[in-house]
Amino acid sequence: MGTRRRRRQERARGPRVPSRTARPALVAALGLLALAASSCGAPDRPGRSREVRELLTHEPASFSLVGKSDYHTERLAALVTEGLVQFDPDLTLVPRVAESWEVSDDHRAVTFHLRDGVRWHDGKPVTAADVAFTVAQVRDPAVESRTWLPLFRDVAEVEVLDERTVRARYTVATPDFLEAWRVPLLPRHLAESGAELLTGGFQRKPVGCGPFRFLRHVPGEEIVLEANADYWDGRPRLDRLVLRLLPDQRTALRALVAGDLDLMVASWDLWREALDADRERRLASFVYYRTSVWIIRWNQAPESPLFRDPSVRRAMMLALDRERYVERMLGGLGRVAATTYHPDLPWTDRELAPLPYDPAAAERLLDEAGWRRPRPGAPREREGRPFRFTLLTAASTQQIVDHTAAWLQQSWAEIGVETTIEKLDWSVFFERLHAGRYEAAMSGLSTTPSPDQYELYHSTMREAGVNSMAFADPEVDALLERGRESFDPSERRAIYHRLQRRLLELQPVGCLMHFATVVLHDRRLRGVEASPIDYWRTTRGPRLWSWSEED
Repeated sequence: MGTRRRRRQERARGPRVPSRTARPALVAALGLLALAASSCGAPDRPGRSREVRELLTHEPASFSLVGKSDYHTERLAALVTEGLVQFDPDLTLVPRVAESWEVSDDHRAVTFHLRDGVRWHDGKPVTAADVAFTVAQVRDPAVESRTWLPLFRDVAEVEVLDERTVRARYTVATPDFLEAWRVPLLPRHLAESGAELLTGGFQRKPVGCGPFRFLRHVPGEEIVLEANADYWDGRPRLDRLVLRLLPDQRTALRALVAGDLDLMVASWDLWREALDADRERRLASFVYYRTSVWIIRWNQAPESPLFRDPSVRRAMMLALDRERYVERMLGGLGRVAATTYHPDLPWTDRELAPLPYDPAAAERLLDEAGWRRPRPGAPREREGRPFRFTLLTAASTQQIVDHTAAWLQQSWAEIGVETTIEKLDWSVFFERLHAGRYEAAMSGLSTTPSPDQYELYHSTMREAGVNSMAFADPEVDALLERGRESFDPSERRAIYHRLQRRLLELQPVGCLMHFATVVLHDRRLRGVEASPIDYWRTTRGPRLWSWSEED
């Protein structure tokens, strides 16, 4: 099979995203701040420990680095270990543990060459066998690797060619294959296999090859990581990173102001409080939009018939005055969403407008679907069944989550639909969501720069992916499949634009808003940089944070 060696600047073939189109414009810091992204090399403040204490809103679902993966599991994994590739701040996939790679002429095989000198935290070298072991764990259903499993669906085999060379063969050629190899690597000689990975000794003290070593976990209090002096890309500038678990955001803000916390993501209402002049002398902040969207999942399974009709789902969204909500409740720090495709990425159809606020059209659609008011002002019903459902949300310390749920409830009541809000602990919410045991559920959804949202929308992904809505549409399936087969950027863009129009029409999920992310931090902390996929997820991140001498 023929191969072609890539020049170093061409090694990120696949989901390369041009920086001029991929990076969203960061919202200017409003009032108090300068983006603390310069002076990364400034010396630390004399007498101050080189430690950063960052807010963690809840415990990771797992410490296994790849199993039961949620946002905080991925966050921990990005600090403790690494993948073969990673996004840089411009959303280009660049080499990390892999030094280089070649792709076969038919795009159905990739050969990775591992970087020399990358070692696990116990000093043993990272090998090709570790890569193969990691993929095997991700593909084991017992590991529940919901983030990574769908990305390896088309891998036929992983071959260890020698200690530093590994080849993956695919059943089909796909243009976005490279993104899967961001998967956090596991040490074969330490990590357990299968279900034991979630319960054994490794997940109590995970070991990786990343910039920070896992030091300890005090449940309900903190996770402490220390600098890996042997890190292949240079020792982090910090000695320690402490992820502090605090009961709510208001407590966290008080800790930040008092100097007991150094960095936190804040809700809009707390950001407003932080503009207080006394706090301005201590705090800096920045605002940016990451590739995420706040959504409502409509359960469309046969056993949950309320939302199987797309006209009903469309009516529910037409009843929401999202523009007014963004302005009045979020102070403008949000964007009304059209679909799950982020507006700042190059694959997004920017001509596609979100559904408008049109309660009259919403009522008409519900009438046509058979959900009628028996008398003016009464709740809707059909064949004697009231239009009443429960909306699941995860318990959160951010007041905006409760405000949003209450706004949804009131908006739908105005068109005759009764909603009960059920708040669940995050772990319970997470399990209910992925088991499909809900009628509707409100949550955030993070995406990547890739246009491929197969695991979210394809009809086969109810169990294997994240299509817990049980959504199924032949045209959407066909478009998703075509998008995975085309290597021509223009053709792919046309495919994904058509897909977005179909998603807007069918409303498999209700896309509410792209919330702005507000980061508050001690103004002496340097090197905290935003990117569309977060301030910690790229090749820079916390390893380059440092303290300045400025008082």
